[in-house]
Amino acid sequence: MHTRFEHSLGVMELASRAFEAVQFEKKSKKRLEHTLKKINIKVDQAKTLLRATALLHDVGHLPFSHGGEDVLPKRHEQIGIAIIRDGELSGLLEKEFYSGIGEHIALLLSEGQLPPELLIIKKLISGQFDADRMDYLSRDSLHCGVGYGNFDYLRLLETLRAKESTEGGLELCIERGGIHTLEAMILARYWMFTQVYYHKTRRIYDIYLSRYLKAWYKNQYENLLDVLNYDDVTVMSDIIEDAQRQAGNGDRQSYARRIVERKHHHVVYETGNHADARDMRIAIEVEKKLRQKYMSVDFLLDRCAGTVHKFYIKGDEEYGDEFPIHDTVSDRYLGLSEESSIFEKIPRSFHVIRIYADVPKSELLRYRKAAAEIAQREGEVI
Repeated sequence: MHTRFEHSLGVMELASRAFEAVQFEKKSKKRLEHTLKKINIKVDQAKTLLRATALLHDVGHLPFSHGGEDVLPKRHEQIGIAIIRDGELSGLLEKEFYSGIGEHIALLLSEGQLPPELLIIKKLISGQFDADRMDYLSRDSLHCGVGYGNFDYLRLLETLRAKESTEGGLELCIERGGIHTLEAMILARYWMFTQVYYHKTRRIYDIYLSRYLKAWYKNQYENLLDVLNYDDVTVMSDIIEDAQRQAGNGDRQSYARRIVERKHHHVVYETGNHADARDMRIAIEVEKKLRQKYMSVDFLLDRCAGTVHKFYIKGDEEYGDEFPIHDTVSDRYLGLSEESSIFEKIPRSFHVIRIYADVPKSELLRYRKAAAEIAQREGEVI
């Protein structure tokens, strides 16, 4: 299946396997027990906490996931915390598991200060490589019919270990044998972002959906818990209904029709995957001059940017965290930047700038040629 619920089940399963992998190695298990003892949490309670947090990590998502992220000023994690703390979930969790688990889950989902003893639990759900990413890369790849997101996640889980952190708790590391799988995961993330998540056609419908939801949500959410009143099916029903309305031609109806009838803008100008400030200035000028030349055409400038990874890379000291690799032969910890040359080649981020035009496919060549000519002239000036 390819819904948020099945994804959450998958994250819970993979997080559980990761926890078991850490427990399997004797030194990691002792470190885990010793650390958790400091805050009076037993190992089985920690595993329960991990599983519950993994299951609920996306409970605050609005309909259509990240497409609705800009509708409310709060991030989905903050909405999820409100649902856990202020809804009926808190009481259910306390009754079924242990006292204080609801607040522990809220802490793990928040961006605030976390007790160092719980740091390793958070990293298993939300870190450089975590159960969340492992699941959505594999699941999205399968259901989109592409192979970009595939990697040997089971091998990566097998090599997970825990070591003492300078922050006072524990941090994740992997044995040297897991490096190639970690490299494969980051490459899978890069390919999925560039080829699927920010594909030009998928991206334009994300824009339509986001704009529709901004018009739709007015008076729908009086408080954060109202998010629970709607899901993809109920909102899609509203989209179809709005698309069929005869009266009125507001933005809400306009975007609904585009989504339902699949009538979308087409790309007339696009940068590579690593646009910089100069590319941005050129794109702004291209859009401005296209608007001036074709006043009856609707143009749309879109910036797609994302972070592929945050690992430390040699020569880039300002950004990234060094990740520990355990050499089991010498029983030493080495840095990922020392052990892998692949990460130096994988882009840390990507940035694509596109200009869309609401024109028929038959006329695209003319507009693309005009955009290219403007870009060439602007490039010579800037």
